[in-house]
Amino acid sequence: MSRADLARSLEHYRQLAPSYDAATRRIDRIRERTIDALELKPGDVVVDAGCGTGWAIPRIAARIGPTGRILAFDPSPEMLARARERAVACPVDLIEATGEAARLPVKADAILFSYTHDMIRSPAALENLLGQAKPGARVAATSTKLYARWLFAANWFVRWRHRGYITDFESFDAPWSLLATRLDAFHVETGPFTQHYVARGRVRAQRA
Repeated sequence: MSRADLARSLEHYRQLAPSYDAATRRIDRIRERTIDALELKPGDVVVDAGCGTGWAIPRIAARIGPTGRILAFDPSPEMLARARERAVACPVDLIEATGEAARLPVKADAILFSYTHDMIRSPAALENLLGQAKPGARVAATSTKLYARWLFAANWFVRWRHRGYITDFESFDAPWSLLATRLDAFHVETGPFTQHYVARGRVRAQRA
C-alpha cells in the first residue's frame, strides 16, 4: 500500500463496518456517477476494487445482467461480511485481498475505484490490477480531494474529516495523478470548489 498504513486502515474499517453505509450516504450520488462513467453493458466482467460493504455491487449487477460477473475484493473481513449480505442475488466473486495482492480469476472489462485513495496512490496495486484487465478496459475512479490551495480552512477540515479513511495524504490535491500516467483517453471531472472528482480512462494495450 505504498506509504499507507494497512493495519491502521483495517482497524478503522473493522470499527466502522456496521455504520459505514449510513456514514457515507452523502456520497451516493457521485458514486452513481462513477459507475455510469464505466459505460457498462450486459456480460461485462467488472472489478469493484476495495468494494467495502458492497454498496456498488447491486448497482453494477443491474447494468451487466445475469451474464456479467463482478470481481469484488477488499482487505477488511468485516466490510466483506457486509458485502456478502448485500450480494446474495448478484453474480459476484468476493475476495479478501489488498490491491497489491488480489488475484482475479478472469480478465476484466472494467475496473471501479470508488473511495480507494490509498489504493490508487500505490504503484504496486495499480500495476497488479491494470495488468489483470483486458486492453482497452474502462477504468473509473472517485474519491475525495482538496479544494483549491488558497481555501486553507476548507482543506484543513477535509484532511481532518478523512483522517480515518485515508492514511496517506500524499498528492491529495490530485489523487488521480498515478492513474493519469497509466491510462489512455484519461479525463478528470472536478473543480476548485468541490472536494470530489470522477476520473476515467482506458487500460493501455501495451503499458510502459
